[in-house]
Amino acid sequence: MVVAKLNRDKLQLLAVSKLEEARVLLDNKCWTGACYLTGLAVECALKGYLARAIQRHDFPDRNFIVRAYTHKLKDLVLLDPALWAELQNEIGSDVKLRSNWNTVLSWNDENRYEFLEELQAKSLYDATAEPGSGVMEWIRRRW
Repeated sequence: MVVAKLNRDKLQLLAVSKLEEARVLLDNKCWTGACYLTGLAVECALKGYLARAIQRHDFPDRNFIVRAYTHKLKDLVLLDPALWAELQNEIGSDVKLRSNWNTVLSWNDENRYEFLEELQAKSLYDATAEPGSGVMEWIRRRW
């Protein structure tokens, strides 16, 4: 029998861990790795949120599962129309959150094959980790 390798708790722990690892890489001027892990942290956080939709012993909708196997952050948010609507509502009234989401949504997992600059790494990390209007905090409030 195949057992799930990931669950909500593990995805949430991975999100926190990857963001901490990204901070270490930033501190050591490893810009590309810091960017990659910051985006991966957001991806894990969103997938941890989406895992709420799958209840124990339920057979999940195939379309939902297939669409969840993506690294595109906007596509992950769009999987839950209520989350998307909530995001649109909040970024309409919180300019900093809007700016942070726009920064984070520009993340691309393919960037791991490039050499990224300090400014890009710090901007992405700050938009993700900022207290109050950071993307990670926004997601975590919904876990």
